[in-house]
Amino acid sequence: METIQQPSIFAQLVDKLRNKSEEELRVLFLQLLANDLTEEWRNITEKADFKNASEEDIIKAIQGNRYHRQHE
Repeated sequence: METIQQPSIFAQLVDKLRNKSEEELRVLFLQLLANDLTEEWRNITEKADFKNASEEDIIKAIQGNRYHRQHE
């Protein structure tokens, strides 16, 4: 009896994403990570007031939060 090899979950995922546009991939990425991004933003805004912040200030805060955690 022969067993039929099924593609791995990763291979199946790559096949499904292969023909998506960059915009579709961005939307899927945001949907996948929405909870993580919300929690990250909550943590960042607990420490700082961004009422008068520039886009550059916000990017630096996000990067600082991410890279600070990686090097602890």
